[in-house]
Order: sequence, then structure tokens, then C-alpha cells
Amino acid sequence: MMKRSQALLAIFWLLLSWVSSEDKVVQNPLSLVVHDGDTVTLNCSYEVVNFRSLLWYKQEKKAPTFLFMLTSSGIEKKSGRLSSILDKKELFSILNITATQTRDSAVYLCAVEAQCSLVTCSLYSNSTAEALQL
Repeated sequence: MMKRSQALLAIFWLLLSWVSSEDKVVQNPLSLVVHDGDTVTLNCSYEVVNFRSLLWYKQEKKAPTFLFMLTSSGIEKKSGRLSSILDKKELFSILNITATQTRDSAVYLCAVEAQCSLVTCSLYSNSTAEALQL
């Protein structure tokens, strides 16, 4: 049996976005292995012509749970050990998880919403999984 400090936490993250085919969203790193109590940063960068908002979700076994909606630069959103911030000038967002715990194992989704018409937008999905193991 592993000691709590040696336990592994798996966090996977995917991204879904409603943007045009010219737009893109990139997440990194592709996988993470951390120990219980570590701080984790998930990155989501984007190139979206008509950016409206960036959303973070956590998905365990069922439907995703909403975490944050970011529309303005520099305003940090917090919920417990989770925090997120958006930088519209540099076109990225980060999701921080402090003092990681086994219950943080999940799929994390970064979604970008663009303001557009039915003609200019389609579903863009980059389903690269992020694995965080603690």
C-alpha cells in the first residue's frame, strides 16, 4: 500500500471549442505526473478571431462540471484550491490546482467560445488528453 505522499493523481484534460476552422486552441503539457500536495498548472492557449470567453470544466465519470468562465484579462477566479486567469493580450489561460489530492484525478476541459454566425463558425475540437498523475 502506498503512503499518501506517494499516491498518484491522474488529471486528464481535453479541449472543445466553438470556433472557426482557422482558429485553434492548444494545451500543454500533454501529461503531468505530480505528487500529493504539489501545485499543478494547466495551460490553454488560443488563436480565435472573435473571442468571447474561455471556460474550464472538470469531468470525472459523468458530464463535465463547470469550473470557471473567463471573459476579462487579469481577473483571477478562485474556487477552493483551484484558480484560473485569462490573458487576452498573450492569448492564454492557466488553471492552477494547489495542494493536489487524489480526488483531483479527472479530465479537465478548456473550451473557447467565439462570437460568430452559423456561417462563420463550426465546432473545432482538439481532443488531446492531458494526464496528471499524483
